[in-house]
Amino acid sequence: MSEVQAYWQGLCRGQPVPFRSQVDPSEIASLLDRAFVLERKRSEVARFRIAGSYLCDAMAMDLRGMPMISLFAPSERRRCSDWLDQILAQPAIGEMTLIGQDATVHARMLVLPLRSDMGQIDRILGCLESTSNASAYPGFYKIGDLATTAIPRPPRAYLTRDTCATATDGFANAGVGYTTQGPRARPSYLRLVKSDV
Repeated sequence: MSEVQAYWQGLCRGQPVPFRSQVDPSEIASLLDRAFVLERKRSEVARFRIAGSYLCDAMAMDLRGMPMISLFAPSERRRCSDWLDQILAQPAIGEMTLIGQDATVHARMLVLPLRSDMGQIDRILGCLESTSNASAYPGFYKIGDLATTAIPRPPRAYLTRDTCATATDGFANAGVGYTTQGPRARPSYLRLVKSDV
C-alpha cells in the first residue's frame, strides 16, 4: 500500500488532491490486481469503476459497477458509507482493517481521494493488501479499525493578475488588460448661479 500512496503523492505536485486523469495504470502495474477506483455521483453511494482481480476473487464476483458497501455485512454498510463521505469531504487519506468470516483480520485497505475532470473530489484510488488467505473465505467483511488523515490545504494566497491568467490558461478566455486610473480631479471651487427670472 505504501507504493500506491507514494505514487498518489507524486501526482499531487503541490495540489492537495490530484486528478483522476493523471493516474497512469502502467506506473503501478505490479499492484493493479489489488487496486481499484471508486466514483460517487452526487448523493449516490460510491461504486467501483475499476476493480482488480484479487479483490473480485476475494468477493467471488465481478465488482465493477457495484457499490463499495457491498463488500461489507449489512450492519457495517452505513459506517463504511459515512467513512467514504468523510474521505471525500475533508478531503483525507483513509485506512481500514477488514475482518473476515473467520473473525480474523484478512486485509488492510487504503483509499486516496481524486478529482474528476470538472475539479470535484468524487473519485477514490484504493488498494487492498491481504494479511491472510482472504480468497479462502469469500463473503462479507466486517470493519475493524478506521483511520483518516486530513490532507492539509495550501494557504490561500493573494493572486496577481499574471498569476490568475496562468491559473485559468486553457479553461477560460484570455484575460483583458486593464489600467488603473487615478482619482478624479475635483473643482477648486463651486459657483452658485441665482436667477430671479
